[in-house]
Parts: sequence; C-alpha cells; structure tokens
Amino acid sequence: MPAILSVRPTGALSTVNFDDGTSFRCTRDFARRSNLFRGQQIDSVFVDRLRDSAAFDLARAQAERLNQRGRLSRQEIAVRMQQTGIREPHIGAALSDLTERGELDDLQVALASTRRNLGRELSRNPDLTWSRFRNTQGRRLALRGFGAHDSAEALRQAWTEVTEPPLARGR
Repeated sequence: MPAILSVRPTGALSTVNFDDGTSFRCTRDFARRSNLFRGQQIDSVFVDRLRDSAAFDLARAQAERLNQRGRLSRQEIAVRMQQTGIREPHIGAALSDLTERGELDDLQVALASTRRNLGRELSRNPDLTWSRFRNTQGRRLALRGFGAHDSAEALRQAWTEVTEPPLARGR
C-alpha cells in the first residue's frame, strides 16, 4: 500500500508524492477536500481513482483560469491545456462543462476580437471594403480555431455595426 511522502503546495496547485516514486498534480482545493496528508497510506486501487479525479479537477480549474478573460477560443484553451500536460478526455470534459454553464462562447469571443480588429483596420485604412475585411479577419479567426459559422456571424455582425447607422439596424 503506497504512502504519501509529501503534499507540496505551489501557488494554486499541489504535488502529491508517494513512497513508490509516483506523483500527481492537483489543485490545492482538491488536496484539502480529499484530506490528503503526509504519511497517509492509500490502497493502490484508490490511488488510480484519486489520480483520475485530480486530473479532471485540475483540467476544470485550468480551463476556468484560461477562460476568465474571455479572449481565447475553445481550441486555443485546449491547446494551452495540452501544453501543460493535461490529457484529452479531461480537456474535452472541462470545456464541455464550461460551455454548458454558458461561460465559454466562441461566437462572443470571435465577435469581441473582430470588433477590436475592425476598429484598428478602419483607423489605418478608412476605405476598407467588406471583402478585404472578410478575407483578412476570416483567416485570423480560422487560425485561432473558430468555426466557420461563428467566424462568419462575428464578421457580419461587426461589419454591420460599423457600416449601418443605429436607426437602420432597428435600435
């Protein structure tokens, strides 16, 4: 039966080290909720379950942290989570959880990005045309991982906001 050698907190995360040389990362909150402490012996079967639960909790916390500013697409968050060593099933579940709660909306992120870029483009080139804007911004959104539908809707809505007077839009 493996025993916990240490629970080392580092910022919002903790690393749990076992006497058999294995370890896993988890959130500090997860370590507290699971009541993990030095010297505690845990049955091997439960260690695997604990690791799996900790991985999902860590993925959810990481996804929430990356999504806080609301400037990243779902794909950008997934890539950054993969770079930190979080595995795919946990990434998908954490992102689905955020989407279901209404905290992750690619259309809104794409629209905010498009509005910023359109303002910048118009200040540089007041004669900007719809087709040029659609081509350049569409490529940028595609590179950031936004879907075709979200990109097209964001481009159309941002362009309409700038080119049509508020009364013509029904506001």
